[in-house]
Amino acid sequence: MIGPVKRLVVAALAVALLAGCARPSPAGPAEGPAARPAARPGVPSTAPTRTPPSTCPAEGVRLSSGQTDGALGLRGLGITLVNCGHDTYRVDGYPVVRALDEDHRQLTVKVLHGTKEIAGPIEQWDGPPTPVALRPGQVAECVIVWRNTYADIRKPPANPPYLQIAPAPGRPLQLVTLDSPMDLGSTGRLGVSPWRVFTDPAPTTPAAPPPVTTPPPSLPPPLLQLA
Repeated sequence: MIGPVKRLVVAALAVALLAGCARPSPAGPAEGPAARPAARPGVPSTAPTRTPPSTCPAEGVRLSSGQTDGALGLRGLGITLVNCGHDTYRVDGYPVVRALDEDHRQLTVKVLHGTKEIAGPIEQWDGPPTPVALRPGQVAECVIVWRNTYADIRKPPANPPYLQIAPAPGRPLQLVTLDSPMDLGSTGRLGVSPWRVFTDPAPTTPAAPPPVTTPPPSLPPPLLQLA
């Protein structure tokens, strides 16, 4: 299931890199130390629970991530939302995304709605959210983009190896282990696309080969030539 999403992310990053290679990355305002755990006074720290791939959470949906793809400092990660329950599951908007350090503590990372500010225009992921209704077994997808920009040596780099993701505000969070830690640099910003219904591209049917025509067998010359 991750393969087609990975191809979409790679294609989107290629388009964004071609569109943005001639312009500098937009420099946002300082957002505070990227790798400092968020202060939560009076709240005990509890490690989030990892959902085994073979089980379906009580919410009826399962979240997972693909492989990180990127070049020239731009990164992209596909996230899938599988309806593993028995009822239709509806979302309309952006997922909730939190970056966690090795000890599952939340990092101070700014999450932007939309990918344009980070990666420029990406056709597959631009535009406002649209309602998504997933029947059992159906899949939705979104993409997370960021840049590995280290512009302030006063801030330690943020490299979260985990994400906590909820399909929408108020929904339960799930722990997602990344294939490799995010390299957010010193900016500490993520861009998150809205959910889209996953559509598997229709397989192309190879053209039928032309019919093979067999020439008629040649007859041997007559033994006797008639005068």
